[in-house]
Amino acid sequence: MKDDLKAIALKLQSEGGRALVVQTAFLGDVVLLTPLLRALRRAFPKVYLTTLTLPVGMPLIEGWVDESLTIDKSKAATEEWSTMGQIIKAGQFDIALASHRSWRTGHLLRQAGIPFRIGFRRGGGQFFHTHKVDYPYWTYEGRRNLELLRALVDINDTGLPEIKSFMEDKDHIDNILAKLDLIEHSFIVCAPASVWKTKAWPLEYYSELALTLWNEYRLPVLTVGGSQDRPLCSTLVMNDDFNLAGRLTLRQSTELMARSKFVISGDTAPAHLATAAGARQLIIYGSTTPRFGFFPPTPSARALGRELWCRPCTDHGRNICPLGNRMMCLKDLKPKMIVQITQDWI
Repeated sequence: MKDDLKAIALKLQSEGGRALVVQTAFLGDVVLLTPLLRALRRAFPKVYLTTLTLPVGMPLIEGWVDESLTIDKSKAATEEWSTMGQIIKAGQFDIALASHRSWRTGHLLRQAGIPFRIGFRRGGGQFFHTHKVDYPYWTYEGRRNLELLRALVDINDTGLPEIKSFMEDKDHIDNILAKLDLIEHSFIVCAPASVWKTKAWPLEYYSELALTLWNEYRLPVLTVGGSQDRPLCSTLVMNDDFNLAGRLTLRQSTELMARSKFVISGDTAPAHLATAAGARQLIIYGSTTPRFGFFPPTPSARALGRELWCRPCTDHGRNICPLGNRMMCLKDLKPKMIVQITQDWI
């Protein structure tokens, strides 16, 4: 088995070939896929690299890949998965690396006839992989994904995500800051929304924090998020011009974070965008914990959470607190604690 992997690695290095990397989970997971794409590019520069992700994740990997395939799992019917299998089969890939661990992903790659399928020894997808690697539970996800490539070749990579920034993104943020009469590192970026209620710090706390940052430190808050988050974010900002939710692309949001004094978010996708931006950031943890491997191993990141007997209660998030919606994990984290933990940044 090791000899087979060595042979395909030599072929990819000397002759090139076609490689497919699959991650169809959440947006943040796509951000954390970028270290694997970067390392694969460096190890096998002749390889034609294709990814399969959610449609929303495609802009985040632009510049790393030659081709992007997308599928919306929430809407895709059986026939659409079958069509995707045919598309992948027609691509005649030499190898697939499956960061996503689902049964459906593993089955898709086997049905497509890819001869080398490397994935983690965890989840339903493992039954379809030709080569399995151990899943390092308490390792940062960006570094965890690199284990798939280490099955083929020795690599040296930080495992931190990286999103390519294009000139149009930089120019757009330049224009926004000019209109708001702001200079770099003179504002805070907040991403208050989450699809999981047990990951969303109370909105009234965000509002109180924003008021404190302005009244005591003259630091305005700019908000980011999707268009559906605009009404929520409007309660945090001094005026609607500072509410950028729904007005920026993901790459532009990342560029804005790179210009901020620091970023505040929950354990959600914006936290991973902030890591990719190299920004200082505070991540507020509710029902989850940094131990799961989604807290960045960098001195520019700090975590705030409560040690409770009931926490963590989930590895993703919940919409209802299992303790009768008491939400102690978030409600006990007061705005003054945020100011205290970021005092040297302010």
